[in-house]
Amino acid sequence: MIMVTAAEQDVARRWLARRGQPVGRPTPLVTALIATRLPFQGRRFWRFIVYAVVAAAAARVYSLPFEPWMTGIFQGYFVYFALGLSFSDGIRLRERELREEVPSTHAPDPWWRVLGGWYIAALVLAFAGGAGLAGAIYFTTSARTYAVNWLVLLVLSALYAGWVLAGVLRRPLVAEDATSLAVARAMRTEHLVVGTPVLVVFPLVSDLLLGNRRPPAFTSWVAGYVVAVVILQVVSCFVNLRRHRTLPPGHYGTPPVHDPGTPVDWSPPREAR
Repeated sequence: MIMVTAAEQDVARRWLARRGQPVGRPTPLVTALIATRLPFQGRRFWRFIVYAVVAAAAARVYSLPFEPWMTGIFQGYFVYFALGLSFSDGIRLRERELREEVPSTHAPDPWWRVLGGWYIAALVLAFAGGAGLAGAIYFTTSARTYAVNWLVLLVLSALYAGWVLAGVLRRPLVAEDATSLAVARAMRTEHLVVGTPVLVVFPLVSDLLLGNRRPPAFTSWVAGYVVAVVILQVVSCFVNLRRHRTLPPGHYGTPPVHDPGTPVDWSPPREAR
């Protein structure tokens, strides 16, 4: 039996209404599928705490060989890992529970169709473009430790993104009918946030604003790189979410209950005698 909370039903009701399917009470499976987008509830919150503690320790150990030539806030990469891994684990656990209750599953859609061309372009630019810039800094400036540090962080980020995205894209879709399948596909698109390449470039913003150890000759290149990745990711989010902006007709829950309102007496007032 699929168990959902009143708060999850409220979230599902609002999510469905925004996509043209207002309901009074969503079905348990639809509610549970939409609830996978809630980032840190119940056990997922404690998993984030564990990941955050481990990430903080890993960041400190990682910094030792590179001090004092670290990127401005290199800890941002490890916060990125902690957030994404805990979110990914929360999704995986909830979907595994659903597969136990709903044995009927559907094969995942092709990964390139789920990601979309804009998302793939953002990934390529974030990691391959960043590696190219790091290489250029290494070979043309004296800030070689900075370049190596950034390159290692990019490699770690690429391994992380590949791991979590593969988990999201390869898991079967949990659905028992056409409506729940439509919701599952929409959720799969929203789950791509766990591997967003935008968070890979955010720590570099501190270098641009504060001038921390970054070679001045590459300021415009790094700024252009950050802006380009952000633009590609924003366009990707818009295009991917637009695909599921309107859900197909079907049974998503009980019909909405319309409030008839409070009766109002519009008759003219009686004259006082």
